[in-house]
Amino acid sequence: MESTSYVCIECGKYASELYKVYSGGMIKIAHCNHCTKVVDKYVEFDPVIVLLDALLYKPQAYRHILFNTKSNIHWKLSILCLLCDAYTKWAQRSTVNPATDPLDRQFLFFALQWHFYVMFIIAGLELSSFLLGVVVPIILQSRMTGAQDNRGLALLLRSLLLCCMGKLLVIPMVIWSQTDIKTCMWMTRLFVFTSATQALRVTRNSGTLQASGFILLGFAAQHLSTHLSPILEWVLTQSFVS
Repeated sequence: MESTSYVCIECGKYASELYKVYSGGMIKIAHCNHCTKVVDKYVEFDPVIVLLDALLYKPQAYRHILFNTKSNIHWKLSILCLLCDAYTKWAQRSTVNPATDPLDRQFLFFALQWHFYVMFIIAGLELSSFLLGVVVPIILQSRMTGAQDNRGLALLLRSLLLCCMGKLLVIPMVIWSQTDIKTCMWMTRLFVFTSATQALRVTRNSGTLQASGFILLGFAAQHLSTHLSPILEWVLTQSFVS
């Protein structure tokens, strides 16, 4: 990897700095040496604007988030996504009626039932399967073609974890007491697929077809892991009961 740690959000080339600081505290946004455009205009933007552009699948916003920010929020976000995923799995099998039970009672019921924590472990298994289903084929392709992937495995995992934020859509479902959980799950999967495809295009400079193919392999691996869920659920249930 090159020694520089930033990229131009317009052309994707590496840049040595995002801005220059002159005497007297004067700051000037740096320009790219390759395309002559501003390296990263989002350094002056409010985070809400960046998020909105990311939701619109703009590659510039993705490059800013993935390359030019140093936040490690993806680990905390992944835990929150697992909790949301566990809730959807738990709610599908729960006898709680969201339309009649008070919201505070529902949350207390979720926390007390051990089955929710079993669903959390299963959600972790499915997320791990999704990540492996994407990362392993990419590594194999790089070795077979002899292409050097200088983007880094850590960056790839970070981008995939950030794209799982679509699972947070389950929070409005809880707040507004929606009962159509399956529809919400399909919506979150569609968002994760599209955002992960865009993130993969940005991190690997690949085409849409190739990137979407890798993401579909991840979803296939995740689907295969669901066949192990009943066995894992039974083992964990016996452990909790005993």
